[in-house]
Amino acid sequence: MIEYLRADNLPLTISYTAKLYAKNVYFEIYDLDTQEFVQNGAAAFSASTQNFTTWNISLNVDSTSYDRNIKIEFVTTSSAGASNDIQYVSLIRPYATTERILELVDIPSSASANTTFLKKLEKKARLSLNSYIGDNFYKEKKVFTVFGQNADIITMPIPIQRIDKIYEDDLLVYERDNSIYQLDFPLEIDGSKTRIKILNLSSNNKEILEFPKFSVFYYEGIFKKDFAYKIDGIWGWEYIPAEIELATALLVEDYLCNDSNIRNKNIAELSNDSYDIKYASDFSTGTGNLIVDNLIAKYKEARYMVV
Repeated sequence: MIEYLRADNLPLTISYTAKLYAKNVYFEIYDLDTQEFVQNGAAAFSASTQNFTTWNISLNVDSTSYDRNIKIEFVTTSSAGASNDIQYVSLIRPYATTERILELVDIPSSASANTTFLKKLEKKARLSLNSYIGDNFYKEKKVFTVFGQNADIITMPIPIQRIDKIYEDDLLVYERDNSIYQLDFPLEIDGSKTRIKILNLSSNNKEILEFPKFSVFYYEGIFKKDFAYKIDGIWGWEYIPAEIELATALLVEDYLCNDSNIRNKNIAELSNDSYDIKYASDFSTGTGNLIVDNLIAKYKEARYMVV
């Protein structure tokens, strides 16, 4: 799967290589996780070589508004007929852009001009942080299932930015775009972005009961106990936290240093004359940089939640 770095509110160009005899290239894009249609259109001719032609497709800002894995179906037409092809692409927001890395840390001049190389190191740092934290800082369109507890709040496994649909035991009870609303009260995402709360508006003159009446027909203002609520929406992080951005830049700086094999590696003892190195017990559990480990420690702890 090819990775393309995206940016919020900016389009993205993806290149496609077709045969030399191609006259037109058309495309359709689908989200691999949600199976939803994303975008379609005609590719724009870019260049030709001895055996191939290059075409560009432009993803609009709606298509690049969050991290996603997509399938691009191409149809190439020529005087001989039509042919089909598929390309799988991952759209990812980097944890630190090349510009921010150069602002945050000192990069050797030989590497600072090589933006392609710095992007590869950013990916390496990003995956290292994800592995250490046990999660990621992407913004994604997903569906999560949580269970009600006869309370007016349900807790999310990760932050949620927008609610698109809610299913109660597979029955659609809320849809943002079509204004389907079969719940008793309005919903609100709390400030932490990890809980959805049912609001009890005073104008309704209703009271949310912590212990509902004993009736199969009476469940006002609560998420019912043991009912499965599928939450379809935009999950994750609206922005990259400053600590994660700096941690990414520091790891990239590490990768460019000749002494990165021994520097900031939780070394407990180091003697010279043929070297006698003793590592600390937690050497294999961190990112390899103590400063980075301290920066991201609170995010690792926050990943463990009881739902």
